[in-house]
Amino acid sequence: MIHFRCECGQPIYFDNNRCLGCGRQIGYDPDAAQGSGAMAVLDDHHYRRCANGVNYDVCNWLVAAADPNPFCRSCRLTEIAPDLSQPENLRRWKVLEIAKRRLLYSLLRLGLPLDQNPAHGQPGLSFRFLEDRTTNPLLAEEYVRTGHATGVITINVAEADDVQREVARSLMNEAYRTPLGHCRHESGHFYFDRLIRGGPLEEEFRIVFGDPDQDYEAALAAYYAAPPRHAPEAGYISLYAQAHPLEDWAECWAHYLHIQDTLETAIVARISRNPMGRGSGMSFTGMIEEWMRLSVILNELNRSMGLSDAYPFILTPRIIHKLGFIHRVARPGLPV
Repeated sequence: MIHFRCECGQPIYFDNNRCLGCGRQIGYDPDAAQGSGAMAVLDDHHYRRCANGVNYDVCNWLVAAADPNPFCRSCRLTEIAPDLSQPENLRRWKVLEIAKRRLLYSLLRLGLPLDQNPAHGQPGLSFRFLEDRTTNPLLAEEYVRTGHATGVITINVAEADDVQREVARSLMNEAYRTPLGHCRHESGHFYFDRLIRGGPLEEEFRIVFGDPDQDYEAALAAYYAAPPRHAPEAGYISLYAQAHPLEDWAECWAHYLHIQDTLETAIVARISRNPMGRGSGMSFTGMIEEWMRLSVILNELNRSMGLSDAYPFILTPRIIHKLGFIHRVARPGLPV
């Protein structure tokens, strides 16, 4: 995440909707700065606030004044929002929208496609934030599974509750579980369908990750029936990556986005020693070397505060090889 400044010179941040220096309303314009995105002062001649920001205070993105759509580029992708008649759902929705916007920031910065591609029968990316009895006992739906299908990312609203998410993380023996992590992971499934499936890279995918056409439901049933021991030395970045080649890809895709965004934040804060940015030409090898140095610092800082490691993962050579494949998919033309 890059840093921003208001026109008055005050530092402002991605989730801000008002400058603390001059008091003016601000928001994020994803189309500014030649498509790289920028924070902008709300000016009636150029912008208006997203309707979800005006009505519910869950969004700080801007809409061009001439655009007839009341919603910003991010909120247009939300097909289903939580039932706001239910207590706590407004807060949960805001948590999920914040995570979604951070995902979209990264995808747009990488220049990855979001819209449908009718010529190839490919759907656009969209989101559904759904409830089950975990958060609303009046519903018939016993359990909503977070996942992706045909361009739609579904996230269980309960993932916005820290306690319930921590219980799920512990029960599933996961090292890391956040709403942003879910968004990044599920976007990996979307981009497998969009960038890999049926294309020239599918054969290499099979070599790197395995057969994506394995029986998915049977593989997941076997995984949950008898979860394996986590084996980073075998090339799996997480326990869940061992469930199926598509989950291995999605886990690695999420980690690539974790690394990209966190390194960018560290670079602009001048705590990372290597330049990096879109078009900078930083090699993948250089990126991984810098990330391994920085992640140690992040973990030590968390330990100093009595917190769990920020990045509780091991990058082995086989895992790095998988991340390198994703680097070539997400950022073609940059050096490896």
